[in-house]
Amino acid sequence: MPALAPNSNIGSRHGEMHSLVKNPFKADFMRRNFDAAIQTYDTKHRNFIHPSGIRCKGNGWAVHFWRGFDQVDLDYTGLRDSAAYAMYRAGKAIGKALEKEAVTSPQ
Repeated sequence: MPALAPNSNIGSRHGEMHSLVKNPFKADFMRRNFDAAIQTYDTKHRNFIHPSGIRCKGNGWAVHFWRGFDQVDLDYTGLRDSAAYAMYRAGKAIGKALEKEAVTSPQ
């Protein structure tokens, strides 16, 4: 699997993602995990972002989240009902929302 850069971009607009991204899951377990990832990002919780402002990669959920955020294509066949996949999709949704915002925002 691709490695994450140690000081990669952590994005912006923390605190706003819960209203900018749509939870794609129907199953309660997956919805709760997706929402937890969005909240963790929004609050800049240490499980995703170190107090120094760099990415946390010390737990499995964060690794999956940041791979999604970076739009790294991974094969989750057989894992589509896992918390790891929900974290990946949450990261991907935030990354796309920020990318869209960057394109539509006047410079």
